[in-house]
Amino acid sequence: MRVCMLIASLLATAALGKRVELNWKISYVQANPDGENKRQVIGVNGKWPPPVIEVNQDDVLVINAFNELDEATSLHAHGFHQRGTPYYDGAIGVSECGIPPNGNFTYELNAVQTGTYWLHSHYLGQYSDGLRTPLIVHARREKYQYDHDMVVMLEGWYHRESRDVGEQLLSTSQSVRETPFRPYMLVNSRGGSDLSRTTLHFEPGKTYRLRLLNVAATGMVRFGIEQHSMRVIEVDGVDTEPKEVNSMQLSVGQRVSVLVTAKNSTKANYAYHADIFTDIQAGVDRAVLPFTSIVEYAHGAPLRNSTSDEDSTVDWNFFEDIDLVPIDRQPAPGVHKWVPLEVRTAIFDDRREHLAFNNRTYESPLVPSLTTALTTGYQAFYPDAYGFKSNPIILDPMTDIEVAMFNHDPNSHPFHLHGHNFFIIHRGSIDNDPAKYRESGQYPVRRDTITIPPKEFAIVRFTADNPGAWLLHCHMIWHGEQGLMATFIESPYQIQNNTRLPQSVKDNCVSMGVPLSGNSMGRNGIDLPDEPRGPFPLTGL
Repeated sequence: MRVCMLIASLLATAALGKRVELNWKISYVQANPDGENKRQVIGVNGKWPPPVIEVNQDDVLVINAFNELDEATSLHAHGFHQRGTPYYDGAIGVSECGIPPNGNFTYELNAVQTGTYWLHSHYLGQYSDGLRTPLIVHARREKYQYDHDMVVMLEGWYHRESRDVGEQLLSTSQSVRETPFRPYMLVNSRGGSDLSRTTLHFEPGKTYRLRLLNVAATGMVRFGIEQHSMRVIEVDGVDTEPKEVNSMQLSVGQRVSVLVTAKNSTKANYAYHADIFTDIQAGVDRAVLPFTSIVEYAHGAPLRNSTSDEDSTVDWNFFEDIDLVPIDRQPAPGVHKWVPLEVRTAIFDDRREHLAFNNRTYESPLVPSLTTALTTGYQAFYPDAYGFKSNPIILDPMTDIEVAMFNHDPNSHPFHLHGHNFFIIHRGSIDNDPAKYRESGQYPVRRDTITIPPKEFAIVRFTADNPGAWLLHCHMIWHGEQGLMATFIESPYQIQNNTRLPQSVKDNCVSMGVPLSGNSMGRNGIDLPDEPRGPFPLTGL
């Protein structure tokens, strides 16, 4: 009887959703989003920016992707846990081989989570060249009432192509590496000195849900509206009890929904700020790049508030996400396995600057880690099978994992975990400054991307209840290219028993010359005598 009731419930849930099918031809196009620099970007169906995607809870989002680039590509639904479908996670070298040039692949994404997400390439720096878009999943019953739902996608945009920047940061020349370069703010893919392109329009007395997303390649963004307060109601797809703030900081990959109630008058317009913190280049001082535009109630109305810091009503205190309480209150899991990760930047013995977890800089394996877990039998339980440089960490099923990340760098890092939300348990400074210590309450906030400021640490927990191969990485896109990644191999036995790769995944691997089985190098066993293990740090670690 219970089985029948469960089947009926699942069928009823599935009946509530629909299939939303999109055909995406991914190709190079030209764009000039801030009116100051036209360059090659990656668009969809001959246009840029890619269209915003909105679906409803329990829909199935089907994206038929056709790759017209001259290199591989992929699509990652940032924040989607992909339970039961780890092969649709889009992380090249982890869940798939990528979509080869002139190839295609169909992603079927179950929209069982609600809230604010985004879709982006997970190959090299492609999303900083424009292959990214918001992905909104509307709940059947929203927790809060509001009049308008507004996406505010924030992005530090570079006038240079991502490959060029990546080559600079991995140069063997210190002077080349430290030649400053800067981003330019885009709001919903538009920017520049013409503020009409970035104006947000408010109607008097209405309540707006602003879905703030930082989709930049690098750089924290701080956001605030003069003489307007904001109530936080969601972080990274997790609904929270409201918390009033008048500013918000978002690191790369983070999403926050805030409610803003408009003034009752059209006599004035108000400045809003979307300032960028630059924090990508070692040896280059952090800087704040201010950006100001307009919340408009009436065209031509006077602008309230000077944009100078002296007259601003917006404070820039660090937003303490650890103080948030989810509406769906869950106590934090315990600790069965402790994973310490020391984060540092150093010059390695290849004379390049790399970033590393625990002295080990990441490099993608030849065979995707998910394929290795599926095809190596009992050897899938040995980290060596996945390659030294994939930073593999094996997790037993249903164990409670505590990850302690210590940021020894002079820059912030936004760490994103695929396949899970984590509970934020503690924050503090590496030098044990009591003023910086924060501890969660009984029901900690959950999210999938966390900011760790310079010389500070964070402790997070999650339960290994989602078999698959999942990245943990810095979401500053070039920090990933420089090696700040690790791979959780979660429940290898369950992967082998419950996961079947779609034939299209295998076909794309064959097209790219990647073996369909074996260890990280496509061989049998875990003895990899000629596996490249360097480079190794010379200084700083």
